[in-house]
Amino acid sequence: MSARDYVGHLSTVSAYLELPDARQEQLFREMLRVLPETVAITTDVTVHLARRVPGDAP
Repeated sequence: MSARDYVGHLSTVSAYLELPDARQEQLFREMLRVLPETVAITTDVTVHLARRVPGDAP
């Protein structure tokens, strides 16, 4: 994805949202300065399946 899209994605992550606005802007500017034009990312999805054991109360 493009570096701009990646930084846009990061701007939705709570760890960055907790920062003061001025710090967020500074951090995202610095990221855009050092990131390559295209950023390769790997996304994994972990799914946990819960099953009720027969005889257990709901």
